[in-house]
Amino acid sequence: MSKVIFKDAKITRPQDSQPEQIKKIFPHISPVRKGDIVAVKIHPGEYGNTTHVRPVVVRTVVDLVIEAGGIPFVTDTTTLYKGMKLNAADLIKGAAMNGFTHASVNAPFIVADGLRGNDGREIELNGEALGSITIASAIAEADSMIVVSHGKGHPASGFGGAVKHLGMGCLDRAGKIKVHEAGKPSIDPEKCVQCGECVEICPWGAITPPDIDPVKCCGELSCADACSQEAIVPPPFASEKMQKRLGEAAFGPVKALKGRIGYINWVYDLTPGCDCFNFSAEKFVEDIGILAGCDPVALDSATIDMINERLKPEGRSINTVWGVDPRIHIEAAEQIGCGSREYEITD
Repeated sequence: MSKVIFKDAKITRPQDSQPEQIKKIFPHISPVRKGDIVAVKIHPGEYGNTTHVRPVVVRTVVDLVIEAGGIPFVTDTTTLYKGMKLNAADLIKGAAMNGFTHASVNAPFIVADGLRGNDGREIELNGEALGSITIASAIAEADSMIVVSHGKGHPASGFGGAVKHLGMGCLDRAGKIKVHEAGKPSIDPEKCVQCGECVEICPWGAITPPDIDPVKCCGELSCADACSQEAIVPPPFASEKMQKRLGEAAFGPVKALKGRIGYINWVYDLTPGCDCFNFSAEKFVEDIGILAGCDPVALDSATIDMINERLKPEGRSINTVWGVDPRIHIEAAEQIGCGSREYEITD
């Protein structure tokens, strides 16, 4: 049974500020050895998003890595959707616009999968859905890592936390495509009005209504979200299949770093959508606090349970936010060896 450290958001004494809580947590989760090059994995948020993890939280982690003798770099990877994370140049610019600069976080911001997302290392998985996965090279080559995740909803996985941060956020472009392959959609010609909304949002030139090129398509489904006619149709059970791949892919960075990873779930501003959204919707549940541990499966399981406990009086759960059960990818991560859903809460 894995230990999950919990610091309640309701504690408001000065000595229990978020930086002070992280300072108390860090010795219990840190994999850092003197001389380590340490990846501090974050999601800096799309520009316009205001609910991502705050730079002061990341700065605290970086300073603690330095105190432990590590050489930190703050990092993220490119994406498959259009926005300020599609390539390294825009990602660094967008991160800086959201406050993640060397001056603010005390470490360089490095895009882990290279200029266009093609710099990766293949890791054997032998999973049920994935035989292997490619992860970002700077993460594969780090000595250890601290994963700082914003706990929130997500339209594809139901919940985004530590496991999703591993199984998507730590992958290079090829790895992300491999996870999304199960979601490659088609166009319903009876609903399509050829408005061009999907063409505009697809960065891969895969769509010529009413057709989608299955070779060019990455399966990321921003096109489906953009279609006002609901004419773009994912294949049956796409969400379940993608979540299965997501959970298995999470084992890639765990295996590459030989388990030398510590995890922090920052569970404030629980918005329905991912920090990839360039806006921030109203949160769907009250702030919970900070959870941390060395087991990403236990950590996310505990986080989801706490969210559900707070939603229970309203007859809701995390599943009702998007109609997606996030435990599918959590269970897949457990089955492949990322950790255990059994946990014990400590302070």
